Amino acid sequence: MKFFPLIETEAGSGEFQLGSAAVEAASTTAALALIAPSVGAGLRYGAWLNREVRGLPTFTPAPAEETGKSYKVLAEIGGADQPFILTGSVQTSLPFDASLMCLAMQQGANFRYGLMPADEQPVAAPENTATPSSPATSESTIGTEGTSTPAGS
Repeated sequence: MKFFPLIETEAGSGEFQLGSAAVEAASTTAALALIAPSVGAGLRYGAWLNREVRGLPTFTPAPAEETGKSYKVLAEIGGADQPFILTGSVQTSLPFDASLMCLAMQQGANFRYGLMPADEQPVAAPENTATPSSPATSESTIGTEGTSTPAGS
């Protein structure tokens, strides 16, 4: 199936922009795993299952690792030029991928739905592995240590 990334417009905004680069994946979980590395620090993300122009994708049972996975629902309610927002709903993959339910809901509601993991947290910033240099540490402690000699002597 073809999924497009939904990436939060800014940290904590609750608005998600539809990406332009699709990923091919067998399930929502697999698509999210492919999207995750491209998400900036502090942002949340989801996936939108692309609706084929010729109709809906053919039914295939959810892979075993997908069954039981829950997702928060994102919706693009205001039109194709609007960001996706959290709806407060949850979809779960049972005998089929939860993204297929989103396609069915799109048909009736006439706006697009996407999914993000139910426990999704913003992407962590990369860890800073650099350590302060010794001179910086020495300089910072010089001003804090007391001396018995005045500075001007």
